[in-house]
Amino acid sequence: MECKKAANEKQCPCPETSCKRHGVCCECVRYHRNSGDRPACLR
Repeated sequence: MECKKAANEKQCPCPETSCKRHGVCCECVRYHRNSGDRPACLR
């Protein structure tokens, strides 16, 4: 599956725009699940 990072970043509600996972939803969700947290898009 192709990542549509540019399109995702336009709609991403996460305030951490400097995060390397910003707009890369699959990596972001995986990171937060592994740390026991929820990403901003799921809050």
